[in-house]
Amino acid sequence: MAKAATLTDNFNDNANDPAKWLTNGFAVGSATGLREVNRRLEIKPRPSDTGLYSYTSTVTYDLTDSEARVQLIEVLDAPGAATGLRAQLTDGLTFVSILVTGGQLEAGQTVSGTSTRLEHVPYDPAEHRWVRLRERAGITYWEFSRDGVDFEVLHQRANPITLTAVQLVIGSAVTIPVASAGFAALDNFNVQETGVSRRVQERRLAARDTRVKAAQVAAERKHADQFNNNDEVNYPATPLAGNYSKSLRHDDLGDPDPASYATLLRALESRDPSDFEEIILGPAGMPKKLTNPQAGFAFDIEGPDAQEFTIPPAPRFDSVVTAHEMGELYWMATARDVPFIQYSSNAIIADSVASLNTEFPQFGGTVPVTAGTSTTVGNVFRGIYPGEQVGPYVSQFLLKGNVDQRKPAGQGRNAVDGFISYGARTIDQRLFNATPGKNYLFEDFETWLNAQDGQDFRGDDTFETTKRFIHTLRAGATLVHFDQVVDAYWNAAWILMSEPTGNQSTFVDGTTGRPQIDSEFPYNRGNPYMPPTGITPSRTQVGFATFGPTHLLQAVPEVLGRALRAVWWQKWGVHRRLRPEEYGGRVDNMINDRRSYPIDPSIITSLETGGLGEYYPNGTYLLPQAYPEGAPTHPAYGAGHATGSGAMITILKAFFDDLKEIENPVQASVDGLTLVPYTRPQTEPVMTVGGELNKLAGNIAIFRNAAGVHWRSDYTESLLLGEKVAIALLQEMTLGFNEDDAFFELTRLDGIRIRIFDGEVVPAL
Repeated sequence: MAKAATLTDNFNDNANDPAKWLTNGFAVGSATGLREVNRRLEIKPRPSDTGLYSYTSTVTYDLTDSEARVQLIEVLDAPGAATGLRAQLTDGLTFVSILVTGGQLEAGQTVSGTSTRLEHVPYDPAEHRWVRLRERAGITYWEFSRDGVDFEVLHQRANPITLTAVQLVIGSAVTIPVASAGFAALDNFNVQETGVSRRVQERRLAARDTRVKAAQVAAERKHADQFNNNDEVNYPATPLAGNYSKSLRHDDLGDPDPASYATLLRALESRDPSDFEEIILGPAGMPKKLTNPQAGFAFDIEGPDAQEFTIPPAPRFDSVVTAHEMGELYWMATARDVPFIQYSSNAIIADSVASLNTEFPQFGGTVPVTAGTSTTVGNVFRGIYPGEQVGPYVSQFLLKGNVDQRKPAGQGRNAVDGFISYGARTIDQRLFNATPGKNYLFEDFETWLNAQDGQDFRGDDTFETTKRFIHTLRAGATLVHFDQVVDAYWNAAWILMSEPTGNQSTFVDGTTGRPQIDSEFPYNRGNPYMPPTGITPSRTQVGFATFGPTHLLQAVPEVLGRALRAVWWQKWGVHRRLRPEEYGGRVDNMINDRRSYPIDPSIITSLETGGLGEYYPNGTYLLPQAYPEGAPTHPAYGAGHATGSGAMITILKAFFDDLKEIENPVQASVDGLTLVPYTRPQTEPVMTVGGELNKLAGNIAIFRNAAGVHWRSDYTESLLLGEKVAIALLQEMTLGFNEDDAFFELTRLDGIRIRIFDGEVVPAL
């Protein structure tokens, strides 16, 4: 008699072979739920039916010193359903079986109709991809395998039945009627994987190898050494006064309670989740919870590790730089309601410029500070990266919409309407801005102290009833109070991929006017499907899920999560820098003779007798906050908005031609109700996509400074951190593309142009 291993079938002919198999219970066909199709055996039980859906060998085989195995592609998951392999005597009442039932892989035997469960383990679709019955020297083995090559024993025992003449059965059984018993598929009986299943296996292994290669690329990037400014130990006379502590406990003057702070440090050191539950917060019933201090301990499987990169130590609490950064923040608070379009002629801005140049020159921005004239662009309160000091203060991506000739006049027909087409819907760039002139946590020390202990004043703010474009620092601060960081960058993505050919302003006769079809903004030159003019694209394909709109819209928020985890490690795990709001409390204590701190005198002098004194004459020197709750409950350095911004603009520059000119730029009117043309001074360079994306990131970050919740160095270093995260993600992403010669090319914040391809980052030609 033939050995069991001689019966083979890969099912690639998509037809039952009657010389090999009988069908149990039902004829083969789609109506019955048993089909040999797609080069495998598929089972779809009929609704509310019970019975056996299986192939049974037409003749008996000798299983001694032989084996039978089958690949389980899918198994039934309904109650009372089973999928697998058995070897039975011809009476069908005596057999050994290995099958999946009730979420378990089970070894069993049935003798004269009496069934015994011999062994079982939780079913794992990957580990139990193959099942096998094998006999050697009087022992029966029930086995499983991941790859069909190396098998593990589930159970073994002396042969429970005679195995010299058995029928071999594969398939599924349903014992309880259910509306849907699910779907099963079996393949490759007594043969190695072939056909579709072989290709699936090859794809699985290739996917593993790609991840391994990405892991190797990531491992070759050296993890940076992490250092802070030592402010936790620098000032023994006023311990921890230079560190973040909002929502922890404080003394009567708002300095951190060392015991409460120690519970935070203990949790960060141990990384034990239970220790984070033991952190001592402020007075009962008052504290807002700390924001996600465990985020920096998470691991990602694509992109850089959250702890791979770092930012330099923050300026020390007692440093000149910190005092000068604080000086800028007081001036930004003072100037919150000055329209950007009036900066060159406004008295508050003129005083700010003079003070920053003479009293606070080490604040971290460009010096000399200028307000601008009718023929030059000022740099006051602006960022430092390429493009941030070109054109209007606010990025075009926060003002313009896109042209859509199908929309009504004033409602998105022209870009200056400020409506962004999101497919069939629109997003309005205008906001209901926070009420001008209304600031918080600066007139009453007790209210400020309660906020440090964690009292939640969110929701106490008020808003205008008319929508306006971003035209002041307060309007910008309103935007970044309620966003989820990604908002502005998805908007920019939609503008870049939706603006039709023309002049980037109005619908022009003779142009197509078709958003998302004939694009004004070209994709990156490494895009194999839609590169800029002059580069040959694919003759037969367009991009979509790779190098197309869905790829773009996936990558933008994807990098945000990685960037935020990286900066959350810096916030909690490394630096724990105090918020400007907390520093303002130290300043107020010092000027009002409540307590002395090692603060550089420049900020004290300016508030008492210098440039800021005129604007703070009432004996309160707390930093006016734009938000009623003040800063959020996580440390200042680095900044989440800034890090996320640096990462997301890098993705946008990687997908689009960042050298493309921005045409017909606009700025908000004095009242913010309309957008008006911006006339470029002859000496000013043209605005580009890359420059305006840099400015967008700077706006989003610095608007948080304008709200009083972040420092300038938070912005400066965090944009660079986010860029590093994005480049590392793109580096690993390129390992997985099937497209030949595809790459990303972009200009970094330091002005260096790079190309990213096949896991490498190199200078661009």
